[in-house]
Amino acid sequence: MINLSQNGMRCRATKEIRTHEGLIRRFTEGTIQGVIDNLGRQLINVEWDSGITTYVFFNEIEIIDGAQLSAALY
Repeated sequence: MINLSQNGMRCRATKEIRTHEGLIRRFTEGTIQGVIDNLGRQLINVEWDSGITTYVFFNEIEIIDGAQLSAALY
């Protein structure tokens, strides 16, 4: 199930995230492209300002638009 209500929200990484495309450093900002439910886990698709697009877990990012991520996901 894909939740598109968070599309366009700005976020930042709360820790380093290693991906096959490269390293996303802590405090790197990006834009949420969507949220998907996979085996009971919420995965957030983020397009980072560095050019990398990847899925992350909700505890790896924080919303910087002034909204709470946990409230936005449910």
